[in-house]
Amino acid sequence: MVQLFAKELHVDQHGKAINFRLHSLQFPHMRALHLAWLSFMVAFMSWYSIPPLMSIISKELGISSDEVYDSNVTAVAATIIARLFVGPLCERFGPRRVMATLLFIGAIPTALSGLISSGGSLIALRFVIGIMGACFVPCQFWATQMFAPSIVGTANAITGGWGNMGAGVTYLIMPAIYNGIATHIPSWQAWRVVFIIPSGICMLVALCDLFLATDTPHGDWMKLKREQQQQQQDSSQASSTEASSVDEDIVGTKTMQVKTQHVLDKGFPVEEDSNASIKDVKRNETSLEQLRGFCKVLCKPAVLILICHYACSFGTELAIDNVIGQVFEKKFALNPSTAAYIGSIFGLLNICSRFSGGLFSDFLARRMNLQGRILAQLILMCFEGAFLVGFSFAMKTLYEAIILMVCFSFFVQAVCGSTFAIVPFVDPENNGKVMGIIGAGGNFGGLMFNIMFREFDGGFELAFLALGIITLGFGILGVALLRVQQHSIWQLFKSSSTV
Repeated sequence: MVQLFAKELHVDQHGKAINFRLHSLQFPHMRALHLAWLSFMVAFMSWYSIPPLMSIISKELGISSDEVYDSNVTAVAATIIARLFVGPLCERFGPRRVMATLLFIGAIPTALSGLISSGGSLIALRFVIGIMGACFVPCQFWATQMFAPSIVGTANAITGGWGNMGAGVTYLIMPAIYNGIATHIPSWQAWRVVFIIPSGICMLVALCDLFLATDTPHGDWMKLKREQQQQQQDSSQASSTEASSVDEDIVGTKTMQVKTQHVLDKGFPVEEDSNASIKDVKRNETSLEQLRGFCKVLCKPAVLILICHYACSFGTELAIDNVIGQVFEKKFALNPSTAAYIGSIFGLLNICSRFSGGLFSDFLARRMNLQGRILAQLILMCFEGAFLVGFSFAMKTLYEAIILMVCFSFFVQAVCGSTFAIVPFVDPENNGKVMGIIGAGGNFGGLMFNIMFREFDGGFELAFLALGIITLGFGILGVALLRVQQHSIWQLFKSSSTV
């Protein structure tokens, strides 16, 4: 069982942690974990800072419903492009610098949201702010660098899930901040001022990323990259190659002064999955090599399948984040603030739901290796699809709708966790590219589902029914075809039949 609140942090022979101390900011592992999810959460807050106040803004400026839906689409479309570039950037510059840069860049248009004057400016501004969604890639990349393969699913689920919670936090705090400011100044000024808050928070967290953490257990990414290049230049002396690599690990560990114990020193076995491994990421690729690697990754069947799965989970989440407040406002005649507070439940469930998906994947992996992770994916996607279909028939009474929303949101987000519990094993040497492409796939799903909600034009029942059917179809068919490091779900049936 994964230790979440261990008294002491243990690491494997590569310096990666094999347990958690969630109550600690211990350097470097736990500090990186907490800054990763916090950075993604504040990025998500800025990314989705406008939807909780959309009814107020659209009424004030006379923005049509079509323009509102178009702004939802553009906010997601920008992230697709950004995530494709951010993955290779993480491999070149490290996750910490990329994360901080995205937060700084995205904070500027967020602060300028108060200058919106028409539907066109709303669409343009939300497109620029959409690059904040790319923070997901360095968030997951950072966690993968710090935690061992045996718990990487849980680590990615914690950082991604608690980061995604930013959508719920936004629906919770933005109306509250607006209401507080509106008691002192006119409403038309209050909504313009409120966006300075998430912008300032993004800049503060970006500074924490740069100055309070590091990229890997062995130190700064760029420093390690330069050391690796120097070692390659000196590799002519073959006899010293092995000794120098050992020295690097020793020096790196001493330099970081990590207060952890190697698992072998404490009598614990090294938790290695003999059938699934995570190799070190390539740091010294040329631009041409990165392009070739990108195309190679994009053509992998496992990557294409996981793109569809992430589109049905994170893409669904993005689309619902944009409309969940409107669903309760229009279907049950609630005021905007009340509808936003109810809608915040959807995002806030990320505090446990995505984490549960990664934990469930790690749990089955200990018993069935990678086949267990694939089985976890199948189970969770089937529940997600079933509850989405159920929600489409539950919009008659408020309490039924809230209960079904809680159920489907848990499994939508759990599938996000189980998906990225598989991702690090697909192509470990090109991990940044894989994460960027599959992450972009999630946003592509959000783009498609946002368009679908627009085309249904308020027919939320049919939209959720379609979401459920699509999820069930891609879940069952995709898992049947999914193969990662020569493992597939069909091997479970073969092994049981031989027994």
